[in-house]
Amino acid sequence: MDLGISLPSLGPLATIEAIGAVATRAESLGVGSVWVSEHIALPMDYASRYPYSGSGRATFSPQASWLDPFLALTVAATATTRVRLGTSVLILPLRPPLLVAKAAATLDQLSGGRMVLGVGSGWLREEFEVLGVAFEQRGRLTTEAIATMRACWGDDPVCLDGRPPFAMSPKPVQGARLPIVCGGHTDAALGRVAACADGWQPIIDPDGFAARRTVLERLISEAGRSMDELWLSVRPGRENPLTPALLERYAAAGATAVMVSPDYSRGPLEAALEDLERVATLLG
Repeated sequence: MDLGISLPSLGPLATIEAIGAVATRAESLGVGSVWVSEHIALPMDYASRYPYSGSGRATFSPQASWLDPFLALTVAATATTRVRLGTSVLILPLRPPLLVAKAAATLDQLSGGRMVLGVGSGWLREEFEVLGVAFEQRGRLTTEAIATMRACWGDDPVCLDGRPPFAMSPKPVQGARLPIVCGGHTDAALGRVAACADGWQPIIDPDGFAARRTVLERLISEAGRSMDELWLSVRPGRENPLTPALLERYAAAGATAVMVSPDYSRGPLEAALEDLERVATLLG
């Protein structure tokens, strides 16, 4: 099973030194990919339920230092030569799709074709309100943005409905098939994976992954595609501590990659690097 590691793009270790050190150490340990998450503008309080914890509350503070994902990955790109560089996940409907297309293509060019664009439609209604985006339209906006980015990454001129033809460069090294991986495990999210994505990366336990994978298989078949086309990765989340037994359950459920988050809250950078080595050893 391929191993992905989150970078310290959130909190006290969200520094150029720590991101570079973690990315370098991850590559030396044989880790296949490094990832960053994002929020743009966190409300000071919210009523929305965080879907990835039993309490319904996120573990991070609204005032935590949360780096821009493309800038953080650029730091990782300069420190490495092999690992893939991913967002897990970019809240796609909060950003103009042409700007995302430009940023992702630029990073793919600068890194020699290592970009993976993980996207999601978001859960925090109040953040959408801060940014002036209709929360109820997030699914439609996500699907439309994926189509727009694919067009931008293809041949020029780019022709979008109602707009003058235009050119956008650089193009990704990986071309119009720069991998787009969708998060989430709702029916709508799985439908989006089947319709237009290259992979699936939910935050979910092994039993949930197995059950939702069955639904995805049906949707993929109905779309005339094969499951062999998809990269099936998973994020255990902090409520599922990483153990060899957990990895075996994910593998049995059909996951081919796991993205885990070392503990970056315990103190200095050396402690984080030690935790990274512990995690890598489980798959070594």
